[in-house]
Amino acid sequence: MHIVSRAARRVLASTALALAFQACAQAQELLPTIDVGADAARRAPGGNDPRSARSGDRVTGYAASSAASAKLDAPILDTPIAVQVVTRQMMDDQQAISVNDAVVGAVSSTSLMPTGCTLFQNLIIRGFPTGNLQLSQSYRNGLLLPAQKCPSTANVQSIEVVKGPVAMLYGRVEPGGLVDTIIKRPLETPYYSVHQQGGSFGGARTTIDATGPITADKVWLYRVTAEYNHNPSFIDYVTDDRWFGSATVTYHPSEQFKLNVDAEYSDVKGVDNNPNIPAIGYNAAPIPISRYLADPSITVDNPSHSMRRQVAYDWTYDLDKDWSVANRFLYSNSREIQTSLFLVCVNQPGQLNNTPASWCPTSWPVGQANVSLNWGPVAYRTITGNLDVKGRFDTGFLHHSVLFGTDHMSYSQVGDIYQSNQAQSLDIYAPNYFSGSFAPYSGLGLSRFITPANGTAFIRKQEWQGLYAQDMISFLDDRVHLLLGGRYDFASAVSSGQSSTSAVLNNALMRANYLAVHVADHAFSPRVGLSIQALPWLAVYGNYTESFGLNNGVTRNNTPLGPQRAIQWEGGVKAELFDKRLVASAAYYVIDKRNIAQATPTAPAALRNYVFDLLDARSEGVELDVSGRIDDNWSVIANFSHMSTHVMKGSTPTATDPFDVTTQAPITGKRLPAVPDNMGNVWVKYEADGNLRGLSGAIGVSRVGNAFVDPANTFLAPAYTNLKAMASYRFQLGGSFVTAQINADNLTGSTYYYGTSQFPGRFAGTPGAPRSVIGSLRVEY
Repeated sequence: MHIVSRAARRVLASTALALAFQACAQAQELLPTIDVGADAARRAPGGNDPRSARSGDRVTGYAASSAASAKLDAPILDTPIAVQVVTRQMMDDQQAISVNDAVVGAVSSTSLMPTGCTLFQNLIIRGFPTGNLQLSQSYRNGLLLPAQKCPSTANVQSIEVVKGPVAMLYGRVEPGGLVDTIIKRPLETPYYSVHQQGGSFGGARTTIDATGPITADKVWLYRVTAEYNHNPSFIDYVTDDRWFGSATVTYHPSEQFKLNVDAEYSDVKGVDNNPNIPAIGYNAAPIPISRYLADPSITVDNPSHSMRRQVAYDWTYDLDKDWSVANRFLYSNSREIQTSLFLVCVNQPGQLNNTPASWCPTSWPVGQANVSLNWGPVAYRTITGNLDVKGRFDTGFLHHSVLFGTDHMSYSQVGDIYQSNQAQSLDIYAPNYFSGSFAPYSGLGLSRFITPANGTAFIRKQEWQGLYAQDMISFLDDRVHLLLGGRYDFASAVSSGQSSTSAVLNNALMRANYLAVHVADHAFSPRVGLSIQALPWLAVYGNYTESFGLNNGVTRNNTPLGPQRAIQWEGGVKAELFDKRLVASAAYYVIDKRNIAQATPTAPAALRNYVFDLLDARSEGVELDVSGRIDDNWSVIANFSHMSTHVMKGSTPTATDPFDVTTQAPITGKRLPAVPDNMGNVWVKYEADGNLRGLSGAIGVSRVGNAFVDPANTFLAPAYTNLKAMASYRFQLGGSFVTAQINADNLTGSTYYYGTSQFPGRFAGTPGAPRSVIGSLRVEY
C-alpha cells in the first residue's frame, strides 16, 4: 500500500491539504487494497468486498493515472500535454449509451456538434470540431476510424481525450483535440453480464458481455459483446434502431508477446432528424421542440440505413526489459442508404429575411420553409495501421524514453445520390404532413425526386503516410521531463463533386470520376513540451505544438490551395491528491488555425464554388478538470472552461449586405459558431458502507454558456442549466450480483438549443431533450 511519505507530509504541513491527507492515510490503514481485473492496486469502495473483482473490469473509479493515446510510458502527471480519461465507471454511473453522452460533461472545453448522431461522430474541443464532412475524425485504439454513426459504448473500456494539436503522433487531425475509444479486452477471470435499460419516450437497450479463458492454461482468451438499442426521440417520427456485436480473441503465450484480434459489426436504421428549430427574428421559432420539420412520407417509409463491418488486430512484443515493438491494423467497410431532409430556408420578416427569393419567395407567409432532399447510397472504406518501436536508455544523468513510428491511412467516401434543393414547402407553425403544403406530393414519396436531373455524386479520398519520433528526457531525480518530437507527413487527396447533366441518365458519378482533382501535400509538425514536478503531487507544464491539417481543395483553375495549419501554446498545472485517487489539472491555451477554406461571398454566384477565402481563427481559453475519489465514500467529476473564439482573418461583407445577414460569411472579429463561451459541470457520488453497502447515489449539474449559432453572429443561443441525478443498489442473489439503477436527466425540464451554422438559413439550433429517465437492471455472474 502506498502511504504519503514523511517528506511530502512536511511539505504539505503548512497547507490546507494536510488535514485531507491525514484523513486519507487513516482510512488507508483500515482498508486493504484489492486488485480489479487487469488493473492492480486500483482501489474500489468497500475495501476487500469480493463483489468488486466480479465486475468485468467495470469498477475502475473516476481517476486514471495514464493514457495510451499519448504514446508515453509515463504517468499523466509527468506528461507536458493535456489528457483527460473517461473511465468505464463514469460511463456506467451516468448510463452513457454513446461516446458523445460519455464525453460531454465529463471533459472540459468539449461540447456537442449541432448534427448530433445525424451524420458522424464529431465533437467540438477547444473551439474547433474534431472533423468535418470530408472526414470525421474519431479514433479506436489509436487508429483513425471515420464515418461512425454515434458509436456505442457497449464494448468501450475508456475514452481518452487528448487536447490541442496532436498531429505529431496522428497526422492530419483537427487542432482542438482527439477522441480515442479504448476497447474492452478479454479477461482471465470468467465474467458474464446481461444489462437491460429502459427509458423515456419508449427507449429500450439490451447489452451482453462475456469473457474468460478459452484454454485451461489461459493462453487463449475471448470477449464477446452484443447490443440492441431501440432509441425513439422526443421529436415526432424520429427513431433509430442499432444492432451491434463485437468479438475479441487474445493470444498470450508468454509475458513478452500478446496478440488481440477484433471483429465488429453494426447495423443502424433510423429516421433522419437533420432539420433544426429555425430562428424567427432574434428568438427561436415559437413551436414545440417535438415538432418534426420534414416529410415523414419520405423519411419514415425510407429510413436511413448504415452497416459497418470491421476487423482489426494489435500485437506487442518485448524485445527485452527496455525495448518493445507494437503493430496495429484496422480495416472498416461501411455501406449506407442516406435519406436526409433539411430546411434550406425559412421566410422571415424585415432585414433578417436572408433567403433567396428563388428558394423561399418573399410572398410566402412568415414561417414557410423550403425542404430539401438528399437520398442515395454512400460507401466508406478505411485501411489504417501503424508500427511503433519504444525504448529506454541513459546518456549520463539523462534518462531517455523514445518512440519511433510510422503509420498509414487510406480513406475513401463515394456517394451517388439524388439531391433536390427545392423539394417542397412546409409551414413550420402548422405542418400538415400528408395534405396541405405536401398535398401535391402525398403518397408519391421518393418517386418525385429520383430522376436523372437530380443526380449528384461526390468522391472524397485521403491517403497519409507519416514518420514520427519523440524523446521524453527525464533528469534531476526524475522531476523534470523534456518532451521533443517531430513528424513528417506525405499526404494526398482526391476531391470531386458533380451534378448530372442528363435528363435521361444519371451521369454524375461518371463526371465526378473524370473531373476529380488530385492534391498532394507534405509537412513537418514539431512538438516541444516541459514538465517540472515541483512537489511529489504537483507538476507544472508547458508545450508548443504545430499541426498539419486537411487539404482545402483547388481554385477554379485547378490550382491546389495550401493545407490547413495550426499552432498552439499551452501552459498549466497537474496534481494527484488523496493518495493519487483524485487527479486535477488546469490549463491556459491559445490555438491559431490558419488557411480555413470558405466560399468568397463577394465573388459572382457562378464562381463561389471555386473561389475561396483562406481564413484564420483563434481559440483562447482556460480550463479546469477534477476527477477521482475523495475518500472511500465520495467521488467527484468537476470541470470548467472559458473559451474566447473569433475569426482573425475573414471575408469582407458585400455592399448590399453590410451586416452579413444574407451571405453568413465569417467576418474578422466574429465569434465561431456553436462554441459556448463558458461551460461547467459537477457530478458528486456517494457510496454507502456498513449495513447499506451496495447503495449509491449521485447528483450533477451542468451549465452551458451562450453560443452564436451562425457565422454572422445574428442569433445568440442563451445559456442553460441541466440538473441530473442517479441512484443504484447492488446486491448478491445466489451466485450472481444484481444492480438496479435509475438516472434522471434535465430534472428542471429546461428548454435549450445547442448551436448550428447551417447555411444559408438562420436556425436557433438543435433542441435538447426534455426531462427524461433511464432505468436499468444488470445481472453479473
